[in-house]
Amino acid sequence: KQWYQRRVAITAGVEPEIIDAPLDEEEFEIKPSPDAKVFYAFPKHDDETMFPGGKVIKALIGFQNNGAQSFIVDNVEGGFRYPMDYNYVIQNFTSFRYGREVGPGVTQTFLYMFVPSEQLAGGSRTFSLVLSINYRGEDGTIYTDSPFNETISVFEIDEGFDTEIFFMYVLLAALFALCLFGARYLFASAFGSRKSGRKTIETGTQGGIDYDYIPKEHLKKQKVTKRD
Repeated sequence: KQWYQRRVAITAGVEPEIIDAPLDEEEFEIKPSPDAKVFYAFPKHDDETMFPGGKVIKALIGFQNNGAQSFIVDNVEGGFRYPMDYNYVIQNFTSFRYGREVGPGVTQTFLYMFVPSEQLAGGSRTFSLVLSINYRGEDGTIYTDSPFNETISVFEIDEGFDTEIFFMYVLLAALFALCLFGARYLFASAFGSRKSGRKTIETGTQGGIDYDYIPKEHLKKQKVTKRD
C-alpha cells in the first residue's frame, strides 16, 4: 500500500497547487520517542507465558519521560496476533484512554486490563500478545511503543469446588423443606377442622344413678313393692 503526503505550493499571483508526494514506509511508520522509556509488570502472574482464559488480566504499563519536553499519553491498547503474521489479529482488547500529561523527568504508571477469550484456551496453540502505549509530544508528533510483545499461550482454568453453587443448593433444600412443612400443616388443619365439626351425641352412663339425694324411706318402699 502506497502512502502520500499532501502539500500545497503557494506562489504569488498564481493559484495554489496541491502536490501529493509519495512517502516511504519507513517515513510513515510510527516509532517510539528516544526520550521516552516504557516498561510493564503483571502483578498477579509470575509466569508471563501463560494466561487463563475468561479471566481479567491486570497489567501495569510504566512511562518514563527522559526528555526536555512533555508528552501526552493518549491510550493503551492490546491484542492477540498471529505469531507468523502480525497483520493478522486474532483478538482485539479494549483500548483504555488516559490523555494524561507526563512532564520531563516524570514517571507514571497506567493500569491496563484485558480478558483472553475462553475459546482460545487449551491445546498447543500460541499467540503473540502485544500491549502498546500511544503518546505524542508537545509539537504534535505521534509516537507508539510496545512494552510487551511476547509469544504466550492461553490455558483453561479449573474452578474446582464452587462455594457459591454449594450454598445455592443448601438454600434450595431449605426452601423445599419449608414448603413441605407448610403443606403438611395446612393439610392437617383442614382435615382436623372437619373431624371437630361432627356432632357428638351424649348417651349417658349406664347404672350411673345417684341414690344419695333420695330419702331412705322411699327406697325402702320401692324395695317392698318390688317384692310384692
